Amino acid sequence: MRDRPRELRADFQQTYGLNLDGMGVDYSIAHAACLAAQLPPGARVWRGTADEWGTDTYLLDCMEHMLRVLAWQQTEDAAKRRNFPKPIETPASRAQLEQRVAHSLANRAMVDAVLARKRPQGGE
Repeated sequence: MRDRPRELRADFQQTYGLNLDGMGVDYSIAHAACLAAQLPPGARVWRGTADEWGTDTYLLDCMEHMLRVLAWQQTEDAAKRRNFPKPIETPASRAQLEQRVAHSLANRAMVDAVLARKRPQGGE
């Protein structure tokens, strides 16, 4: 939330009818923190994060995928075990992929550093 101050301001105004300028005067900082943590899944601050979808949306996504699997099972593709329906990319799966990419890049930097070290000459 720290990197999305405009979204937080808009969410507070829309969800709670509170202006962030009143924080510390009209309501405490602790109260604002509690409210921020309880913003609903569709709030602006969650967009683009793994928390963007709520439990109900994940369940709907799962049901939609299972319906596509059921329909696929009645096809020739299923008999030949090909073209299995892929699930829709979720915010959580997108975040997990981004984390894997970041770890891979960090590992690559470490490997590059090891390989860049000067090797001793003469078989030492």
